[in-house]
Amino acid sequence: MKNLTIVGAQWGDEGKGKIVDHLCGKFDAVLRFQGGHNAGHTIVIGKEKFILSILPSGLIRNKLCIIGSSVVIDPIHLLNEINLLKKKKINISTNNLKIANNASILLPFHSLIDKAREKELSKKKIGTTGRGIGPCYEDKIARRGLKIYDLEDTNTLKTRLNNLINFHNIFLKSVSQKKISFKKTFKLLLSIRKKILPFSVNINEFVNSKLFFKKKLLFEGAQGLMLDIDHGTFPFVTSSNTIPATAASSLGLKPSKIGHILGIMKAYTTRVGEGPFPTELKSKIGLELAKNGHEFGSVTGRPRRCGWFDAVQCKKAINIAGIDFIALTKIDVLDNFEEIKICYKYKMGKKNIDFMPSSNKDLNNVKPLYKTLKGWCEKTTGIKNKRNLPKKAQKFIKVIEALLNVPIVYLSNGPERNDIINLKRIT
Repeated sequence: MKNLTIVGAQWGDEGKGKIVDHLCGKFDAVLRFQGGHNAGHTIVIGKEKFILSILPSGLIRNKLCIIGSSVVIDPIHLLNEINLLKKKKINISTNNLKIANNASILLPFHSLIDKAREKELSKKKIGTTGRGIGPCYEDKIARRGLKIYDLEDTNTLKTRLNNLINFHNIFLKSVSQKKISFKKTFKLLLSIRKKILPFSVNINEFVNSKLFFKKKLLFEGAQGLMLDIDHGTFPFVTSSNTIPATAASSLGLKPSKIGHILGIMKAYTTRVGEGPFPTELKSKIGLELAKNGHEFGSVTGRPRRCGWFDAVQCKKAINIAGIDFIALTKIDVLDNFEEIKICYKYKMGKKNIDFMPSSNKDLNNVKPLYKTLKGWCEKTTGIKNKRNLPKKAQKFIKVIEALLNVPIVYLSNGPERNDIINLKRIT
């Protein structure tokens, strides 16, 4: 197998960054294809913790990293993240980092609009990170937003920025918020344009050039499949398509180039923000999962809602993404539980169903049906071979594989970089 695409198969926070870091040594380039700096990839190396929000995880291993056109880029955050990594002795230059020049620019006022909307919605809020991702994607779809290449010509930049600000000031005025200053925003963009533009490339030409003919590519998704704008629990979703097919459109590549699909699944389920969550545990068990798993957002610090593994939800993820293989993460979080449950069907009214309903009304009314397994109550961290895992942990893995009918090829059993068991070679 040559190329590989990695996606989160739940509601995000599955441990994608760690798996990308584990695998990217075998690839020539890592390509981030959607989302913005609302994503958080955490990599632990010894006593050093790296939290990346917009930069591809492959930079830690000095790989060529590319940010595609479907990513929305906050240039201030991007430059800050670059500087933070440089301080940690990570090499970043125009040689190993490329940005699509047709990627959309996220500006400071996008965050203001995001927060103002959440405040206005109050009880009906979506539960966004408040980082302006949604408003920026809206500007893109409405064809009024700015692109990286708009920084090349100051006259074009001035005109397009003025039109954009005039549009948003109408909304801000209606909610009694301070107007956006054109002068201040334009000055900001002028101050950073020469720092951003050297990284920008015509992404379609670059990835389809002779340079890439023999390169082995690793595509890196953000968020989770259940947050996909089309296939997720709308409207409680992110503002981009998180499915692997987006990788091809974001980079301007032939769809077959994205290779096999590796879905990352946590050994239990978490969700941040609002929206339906069938296996959520509003109990001491849920709190114990959160505590053991350190379930706080790496970007926002928000506590995550926790619940048992949901095979029904994961089967939907497999279908919409075409997942070929699974990496199961955080199995060590379950080490102290005497009983562990896996949702295998939903009860909806008088019927038992084995699929995830599309409507939130139905999804909020389903009851999870569980298979109950005995916990292993042993430490799994530090084990390097599946055969050395507790027998009950091995059974847990087999039950998930049987329910999903997709092989688990990687198993993460601890927070450290090397806490991964390779079950089957796929690269």
